[in-house]
Amino acid sequence: MPIDLTTVLHTAELARLDLTYGLAPDKAQAALDKLAAEMSGIIGHFDQLSAVDTEGVEPLYSPMLEPLGPREDCPRAGSAPEDLLSQAPERLGHFFAVPKIL
Repeated sequence: MPIDLTTVLHTAELARLDLTYGLAPDKAQAALDKLAAEMSGIIGHFDQLSAVDTEGVEPLYSPMLEPLGPREDCPRAGSAPEDLLSQAPERLGHFFAVPKIL
């Protein structure tokens, strides 16, 4: 299914995208034409996939053949707070010091 310029512009409007921002008018048209061709190629790939005969193929819900069970809930040794704080570029007592953002 070929995608035309109207479909590209409508899709861009729905997504609130300005596809030609900062482009000269001649380059903007070329960019839109290229995008229409790329979108047509993507739709073409989906058309090829829909042509595959999947009759009798069970849906695969996971790539794992056997579901993983829950792992054992047991405590593990973590990093000591002093080891972690020693790697901080700046610290304030027992805390990481970070710059204010507001």
